[in-house]
Amino acid sequence: MEMSTSKQGLTTRIGVVSPDDGINDDEYNEYLPPGVTLLWTRFRTPQRFDPISVAMVSAYGDLEIIRDAALTLRITRPQVTLFACNSCSFVHGPVGDRKIRNVIAEAADSLATSVTDSQIQALRTLGVSQVAVGAPYSSEVTAQLAAYLEQSGFKITSTRSLGLTTEWQIGNSLPSVWAALAREVNRTEADAVLLACSGIRTAPILHDLEKELQKPVISAPAASVWHSLRLAGVATAVSGRGMLLKQY
Repeated sequence: MEMSTSKQGLTTRIGVVSPDDGINDDEYNEYLPPGVTLLWTRFRTPQRFDPISVAMVSAYGDLEIIRDAALTLRITRPQVTLFACNSCSFVHGPVGDRKIRNVIAEAADSLATSVTDSQIQALRTLGVSQVAVGAPYSSEVTAQLAAYLEQSGFKITSTRSLGLTTEWQIGNSLPSVWAALAREVNRTEADAVLLACSGIRTAPILHDLEKELQKPVISAPAASVWHSLRLAGVATAVSGRGMLLKQY
């Protein structure tokens, strides 16, 4: 498929490939500086109405379905395309995540990242070696994220899983739920707290929560936007949304 190689336009464009059950698109806009647009596309699988489980999120990592969704973004000429499903990108480990990013990069004709890749890059940028992990999923799903992080060189100090089974539950949970989760899973020896899942809402709490815990809090949406911006060449600091977006 041929298209112009020019990416210049009135705005910086970040494509977003999301499962169809996400309901917190507005959360991602909270981390954007002026002049950046998010262009969303969604995809679905036969397991879309199943409770969140390892099998369910594995289905959302189907490469051909993801490729088809990413192709819809190609005409918009995104500089970067984000795969906005944390569990779908970590459930098959670093190799599976890399396959998803490669498929999206080719289909959308852009650089590509995923939520999990963004988390890894954020942790490395912040110099983190030990991390506490809080997640909305079942413990079985959270264990897949912990394994991915360990394979990527990080030590897990603790995990906490809330056992939520739908993105409807996750996306309708108040930011205070995730602040409480961060406090509960935090350990003195942890260099940072990682809050998993693309569907959470953390924009209003990150600044104060980091001051309270005296360490970085890496939320999935914030890290995803941060990494997408930096890949797109946007270095503008965003205040009030955590140290990652403000300082790095």
